[in-house]
Amino acid sequence: MVTERTKAILLFTSYFTKSSDSNVKPLTTFEWNRLVRWMSSKSINPEDFLTQDINLLTSGWQDKTITKVRIIALLERKSGLAFALDKWIKVGIWIINRGDKVYPRKLKERLKENAPAILFGIGNVELLNQNYIGVVGARKTSEKELHDTKIIGASIGESNYGVVSGAAKGVDESAMLGALEVNGFCLGFVSDSLIIKSTSKIFRKHIINKRLCLVSPFNPEAGFNIGNAMSRNKLVYTQSDATIVMKTDTKGGTWEGAKENIKKQWVPLWVNDNNEKGNEEIIKMGAKRLSIGGELRISELIKIESNKQNEPDLFSSTIKELSANDFTENKDISETNTNEIQIKIKEASLFDLFLVKLVDSFKFNSITKKEMKEQLGITNSQLDEWLKVGMEKEFIIKKSRPVSFMINPNKHIRVVL
Repeated sequence: MVTERTKAILLFTSYFTKSSDSNVKPLTTFEWNRLVRWMSSKSINPEDFLTQDINLLTSGWQDKTITKVRIIALLERKSGLAFALDKWIKVGIWIINRGDKVYPRKLKERLKENAPAILFGIGNVELLNQNYIGVVGARKTSEKELHDTKIIGASIGESNYGVVSGAAKGVDESAMLGALEVNGFCLGFVSDSLIIKSTSKIFRKHIINKRLCLVSPFNPEAGFNIGNAMSRNKLVYTQSDATIVMKTDTKGGTWEGAKENIKKQWVPLWVNDNNEKGNEEIIKMGAKRLSIGGELRISELIKIESNKQNEPDLFSSTIKELSANDFTENKDISETNTNEIQIKIKEASLFDLFLVKLVDSFKFNSITKKEMKEQLGITNSQLDEWLKVGMEKEFIIKKSRPVSFMINPNKHIRVVL
């Protein structure tokens, strides 16, 4: 079901039909954010524009590009919206806005206001918030590279991660099919023709089996557009925990997407070691070299090397995932007796600080994962890893009905400066 808020945001930001859009241009993401900030300051909700007087709602609004005339023209496209919604819903399209609970969490955490205001999709919506490794590459790729890509996709699928890609022919399709053929799951961000792609033979059965979800921030019937193809690249990167570039030229979408990720430092970037010029150039910019043929270890792909001069805040919303393998019995935690854990702040690992923060925030109370995540500002993957380590070391106790966690009351955590 499309909510009233989503309908209002669609009117402001989306294209419907040539006839309804001929005289007005929908708001860009930047423009929409500007209007949203103003609405928030006035306690106005987007859906208010569907039922209340537009002139009264826009009283005091002044903007050179988002004029009142333009706002009224956008909102007058209700018949075009109704026609489009009827058609899209009949073919299985669902539509969500940035405020919906099912909206991809990682897109909002990493892109913030640059996350798309609207997402169109078809397939299992629950796949939007799973863990993924991105796999991208040029459309024109050798048979060997496509074979290698499929093997990588299968390895990811067998590691309880999904493949996120652009669902385009070549590398994208091969990686996704590799994961799907071993009963893995995939998320594809498409830049055009969402409806057509969802009906293709290679994807349809996996959509029906709920192992594939195709998503787009653009009109589900939109044709190919270079700008749209470029802008969707950031969705693949920011939805992943690490991304692999199989092959890139020194220009084009794959090249630009890789450069943007390196600049923004969204996720670890790995590049296939195939001696291609584009691949070598991306490695020179800071990507890591990936040798195809050995065992693909997800924990190594997603691990961020510590930078002592610029170490991220442990509880920042953009913290990157680490592996449980990083947390072993070491000098950071010393036990003076069986019931006391001594943590030296200057030598503490990130896991040690996690324990300290848990005690500081929750004492010995029972808490849910959701409460921990909201309070500490860390991702689900990172939280799962640290809870696993904490329970193995008996620092953390898991309770059931409802599922919750607490610091072991028999363990006294003492902080030493």
